[in-house]
Amino acid sequence: MFCKKVLRDRRLRGILDTVKHKKISPVQSRSLSLARKLSTQTRSKNILKSSSLLAGGSVLAALLSLSALDFSDGDIPVKEVMLHNNVNDCWIVLNGEIYDVTSFIGKHPGGAARLLEVAGRDATAKFLQVHSQEVLDRMKNHLIYIGKLKGRFELVVSEEELRIEEMKAKIPPIERIFNLSDFEAIAKQVLPKSTFTFYATGSSDEFTLRENHYAYSRIFFKPRILQDIDPSEVDCSTTLLGAKVDAPFYISGFAGSKLAHPLGERNLQIAAYNANVMEMVPKQNSYSPEEFYSTVPDDQSQWMQYHFSTPEEVLNFDKVVREAESRPSVKGIFFNVDLADIGNREKDSRRRVMDADNISDLNAIVNNRMGNHPKFSWKDVEKIVSSTNLPIALKGVQRGEDVVMAAKKGVKAVVLSNHGGRQLDFSRPPLEVLAEANEMLKKQNMQGDIEIYLDGGVRRGSDIVKALCLGAKGVGLGRPFLYAMAGYGEEGVDHLITILKEEIKNNMRLLGVTKIEELNESFVDYNSLKFRVPKANDSLYDNAYMPLTFPEFK
Repeated sequence: MFCKKVLRDRRLRGILDTVKHKKISPVQSRSLSLARKLSTQTRSKNILKSSSLLAGGSVLAALLSLSALDFSDGDIPVKEVMLHNNVNDCWIVLNGEIYDVTSFIGKHPGGAARLLEVAGRDATAKFLQVHSQEVLDRMKNHLIYIGKLKGRFELVVSEEELRIEEMKAKIPPIERIFNLSDFEAIAKQVLPKSTFTFYATGSSDEFTLRENHYAYSRIFFKPRILQDIDPSEVDCSTTLLGAKVDAPFYISGFAGSKLAHPLGERNLQIAAYNANVMEMVPKQNSYSPEEFYSTVPDDQSQWMQYHFSTPEEVLNFDKVVREAESRPSVKGIFFNVDLADIGNREKDSRRRVMDADNISDLNAIVNNRMGNHPKFSWKDVEKIVSSTNLPIALKGVQRGEDVVMAAKKGVKAVVLSNHGGRQLDFSRPPLEVLAEANEMLKKQNMQGDIEIYLDGGVRRGSDIVKALCLGAKGVGLGRPFLYAMAGYGEEGVDHLITILKEEIKNNMRLLGVTKIEELNESFVDYNSLKFRVPKANDSLYDNAYMPLTFPEFK
């Protein structure tokens, strides 16, 4: 429900008065500074491309950016555009250009509800939260160009946007964030419900989503005492596929970073570089490759993540390989192998339908599950491996036999992953697969032939140390970085990295080791790893977890 005459709304006036008297939180201050800077750019260019960074759900940013948008050279007035606002007649505005998207509604990968939400309105900010300008260029073949916009849209602010801004004004200082679950609790309050649900959702009943985390609680440490170590000498640096980094964890690749923060992947890239932590750059980057890599230092260490969307992409895999080879920062290519179909992400689908409150938008569910998932086989893997000197890795491996097969095919690394519990529910936790895979590699004397990584469910430095003891080379985290960025931007990402590094070092000191390579199975008791019940309760994780819901009565 949208507020009418928002500028008279008492709550919004309160926010404006807060800005006027400079009583704003550090987070709002940075957002306001960014908004002013980008709004100035917008005025000079009369487009919203540069102010795509304002799409962070902030009322302050929206006020400043929208006030800058007055397209005087167009030929179709705003009032005309606003008439085309339904499923049978849908226009949207992107960068001052008007498009008829009626025939595209049923084909939109994100669901009909996403388009209908901006029907008859300017959709630029929301579009650029998720997509790069490159995607718009590819989409134009599916859209009907109407003309240029004349005038500007009246500012309309939703109740949820007001709620979010009020919560941001109350956000705790970052010094009060002590662990990764704290970030998640903050993100739940400052993100739109649809965005948080999209991030938090797993597949079906979400058993795998939760077991990914709880598997770590079934492993216990066996510390060594009296090791005569100097605490200051504890070092958690390591090498990941030959790249020297300062921590045995990496930022995993995921889509939709700009939904968490206006700078999206740029926050992650800068923080990773400053901390010398590995970053996995996703195929579905919010920036075009040219825009993103143009500011990446050559001496940064990154991996490129890729998944094939069409049979043509599989046939022309060399295009991906050549792209990766052309980027000095890219130290390896990680291909997703767990996308034969899209998981039943019920929580996200239900949220979309609830937001739309329109039964015709069950297309959101259909489009969420349908897709063109091309065949991708071991033969294709062999071709890719033989085509480049860059290390090739497979992301989404879920059984020990496939780890052994990958090693035999010349693959340099695997990521044991079930897509964060978003694909096949009741897939085993990666930690269980890790123990299984290492046993199989030992039996065939192949431990040194392939590096094993895993992701999913990690919330503590102790989780990472446990995985390293069981033979993992490194551990990936996805959602926690999104949650940190949602509340605190780049500073949140920096703080998360610091928390994990300190927790890892603390665990190493207490175990009696000073180097990552000293960790091994002798430091853990994992006899209970496969016994999934009963489990110890993790109150922080449980309280942050968003449970599945039933349909609501009207």
